[in-house]
Amino acid sequence: MVRRRQVLAGSAGLLATTLAGCTNNSDSEDSTKTGESDTPAATETEETNANPTPYTVEMEPNDPYTFETIPETYGVGTSPFMDMGMALGIHPTSTTGLERAPLKFYDLLELGFDESKITKLASDAESGYDKENFYAADADIWLISRKTIGRYVNWESSDFEDVESQTGPFLGTTLRFAPQSAVKEESNPYTMYEAFEKVAEMFQRQQQFQAWQSLHDDLMNTIEEGLPPEDERPTVAAIWRGVRPDTGRFRIAPLHWLGNNTKSYYRLGMRDAFEGQYPDGPVGYEELLRVDPDYIGAVGALTSATHEEFVNTVIEPFENNESGQQLSAVQNGNVIRSGGQYMGPIVDMFSTEAVAKQVYPDEFGGWPGPVGDLSEDEQLFDRQRLLDIISGDL
Repeated sequence: MVRRRQVLAGSAGLLATTLAGCTNNSDSEDSTKTGESDTPAATETEETNANPTPYTVEMEPNDPYTFETIPETYGVGTSPFMDMGMALGIHPTSTTGLERAPLKFYDLLELGFDESKITKLASDAESGYDKENFYAADADIWLISRKTIGRYVNWESSDFEDVESQTGPFLGTTLRFAPQSAVKEESNPYTMYEAFEKVAEMFQRQQQFQAWQSLHDDLMNTIEEGLPPEDERPTVAAIWRGVRPDTGRFRIAPLHWLGNNTKSYYRLGMRDAFEGQYPDGPVGYEELLRVDPDYIGAVGALTSATHEEFVNTVIEPFENNESGQQLSAVQNGNVIRSGGQYMGPIVDMFSTEAVAKQVYPDEFGGWPGPVGDLSEDEQLFDRQRLLDIISGDL
């Protein structure tokens, strides 16, 4: 425990360590600067900043952007990009909302996430956007896509350009839903780890990304070795935007290798109960009963709800609903939960572990319910190794 405490202290320091500012904002001050400069990661960062070299990163659909120095601060929307920044040991300075953010995982790891140091870009994830908020936040880069902002405000190209001229560039991308057609514009341009690699390039933390990739690969090797044959793997109906059994309306999220919000089910080899017949809108109990999935997956509930809330608002209402009682997943106790829209590297590890244990307890051990209740010998990935990567102790 002493070793763990020392690393956590170093990790919290690193989250607050400043980097040199981006070319558009190189003179800005970092209000979170409380880091310890004698850590190995901080020393390496200082050496990098002493002789910055211009470098160019392209994150589709944005134009390539050339950094003259390493960015110091970043703003995010309701997306996996905050989790990517945290995975690299960099605390965000502005967000659109934290109501469903994966703060429970940061608290569990004692990463020192500080909401008081966050400037709000919007009143919530889908409303309240205003250019003045972006000016006030003054981030070096925005890991938010123009398309995402465009869903909620009628900004012209000149509005984005004005914000960029006074702050930093918009370099985010769409990274959430699986495509439901062959139209490229409807697809995510990257997998989560492909986008994560781009973010690591922006912050010049390629070694940390490589360490994350190695940790991820080790978990997946463990998963793949324990999976049953393909013809024995169960079906799942993945439901997003909240599972409310009493309403009888459910939004189905397709399983696809580009679908970031349902990747935990896809990578566990689960089969999509709605494969090839995705509905255009919400479905009811009739459609659920027609496909009768082996499992019902509540996308995002691992992040947004406690175990008790999940039982009270999802499992028990299904069990008490006359139609819900007829579903095989409900009868067999197979209503499960996973991470969702905030699925970056940290959330991904916890979500993959949770789904593996909920679906294949004989192979991977049982799931206790609360996220933090797994003993060390029951964990599928090394928490200490994860913390070392975040702190830069590679």
